[in-house]
Amino acid sequence: MANKKMDPVALIRKEIESLEHKLEQLRDRLMADAHKAMDKAKAQAERAREKLKAEQQKLSELQHKAKASMDAKIHKQVERAHGAVDAAKELELDAKALMIMAKEQLADLKGDYQRAKALAKAAQDAAKNFDKTSKPPAKKATAKKVAVKKAVAKKAPAKTAAPKKAAVKKAPAKKPAAKKAAAPKS
Repeated sequence: MANKKMDPVALIRKEIESLEHKLEQLRDRLMADAHKAMDKAKAQAERAREKLKAEQQKLSELQHKAKASMDAKIHKQVERAHGAVDAAKELELDAKALMIMAKEQLADLKGDYQRAKALAKAAQDAAKNFDKTSKPPAKKATAKKVAVKKAVAKKAPAKTAAPKKAAVKKAPAKKPAAKKAAAPKS
């Protein structure tokens, strides 16, 4: 059962890969949303420009009519046309502001993505470093275990019963450390 368990480094790597995949999906979705918002803002700005041009054209026509005959009715139309031009200008300014915000959001998303990618790389590097640092102690512990067994085997026949007990007591103290060091291998 202990052999079937994954070592912590493999679990960390698997989690990192899962998080990187989720990050990529989220980045793609957010980038698509930002691009849609920017396209929408551009379209709105274009409509506002067209409306502004149309209102300015109407205004110039009305001003020509007003010069011909300064009727009160035409004067009211001129005032309404001025109001419509002002509204179109505000609409264009709003569209430009939306476009600027969409660009800023896109820049923020790119920055967040770069930071997340750097963190994932750092975590992966840390996992690699952990791998490198955890393997050599396991080999040393195994070598110590073999050396202890050889020493016990050599000393056992030459000594009396009391030293054998001392050698047996020392050997179990080394075995748990060897098992702990050998566990990350599986």
